[in-house]
Amino acid sequence: MGAIIGFAFVTVGIGALLSAWAHHADASRALRVLLYIIFGGFSLLVILAGIGALVLSNEMPDAGLSRLGGLALLALGLGLGLPLVPFVRRVLARVMPFDPDSMADMVGLSVLLAITLAFPLLGAGVSDAGGTYGPVQRGELVVQTAIFVLLAFLSVGTFITRDLGAAARRLGLWMPTPRQIGIALALVVVAFIIAGVAGALTQVFQPGLEREIEDRMRSVTQEVTDVPGAILLGLSAGIGEEILFRGAIQPRYGIVFTSLVFTVIHVQYDISLVLVGVFALAIMLGLERKYMGTVAAIITHAVYNTLTLLIQAAV
Repeated sequence: MGAIIGFAFVTVGIGALLSAWAHHADASRALRVLLYIIFGGFSLLVILAGIGALVLSNEMPDAGLSRLGGLALLALGLGLGLPLVPFVRRVLARVMPFDPDSMADMVGLSVLLAITLAFPLLGAGVSDAGGTYGPVQRGELVVQTAIFVLLAFLSVGTFITRDLGAAARRLGLWMPTPRQIGIALALVVVAFIIAGVAGALTQVFQPGLEREIEDRMRSVTQEVTDVPGAILLGLSAGIGEEILFRGAIQPRYGIVFTSLVFTVIHVQYDISLVLVGVFALAIMLGLERKYMGTVAAIITHAVYNTLTLLIQAAV
């Protein structure tokens, strides 16, 4: 647990540094140039490492895995580096609501694009290596939620360009009306329909993979299958993921791209039709956040995850 807390402090610390640096870089040429040098240099090093891994992969004991690692590094480097090019930002800004001249938006886009390009390859590497995802612990859920919430507040410039109240409003954290709460609960049924269709398609077209995913999820959630554990997991995913993705990221980068990032981080589902369901769920939650606020999306997400886990444990 100490290692997890240490990781949390490092993650939040890096997030705070990047947020302050990027927000102040808009008004400081020196900070802006330094930002380009650091991100550009790191991106170039990662790309070169990826190329090196690809070139040397045939000489490695596990050539396929080494090649996959090289591709992941190459994708990571390109994801970090491409948004540094003004032309790339201007093109993407035509389909996303971010400011191509904002340094904070550029840094956010670099991180998100790197995740989007590299995570699927990293997930495939874990599967090819026979790796497993260990059981999630309750303390880990609390720490993960805290990290996501803190990163969300930091990313919107809390105490830098906004006070706490303005940051909460920017994140969509207002109380929904009774009618909106009812709609949020009704959307849980829609979420189950989407997941059911995706699961059925996976069972038909990827039957072996469907069973593997189900067994993996049971292994990951085996420590939180009682009612308190299921509620904790539901609240953790609902609060942490919704405030970060739908609250912080979506207004800046749009529903579709945010949903894509949300989907690719769920690498435990492999490259399967289940991910199509995850993407559809993310789109639904994105629309819910747009029209009813982040708290409504939290309610839907938390209730859906809690019920899913309880049903999984019961059967």
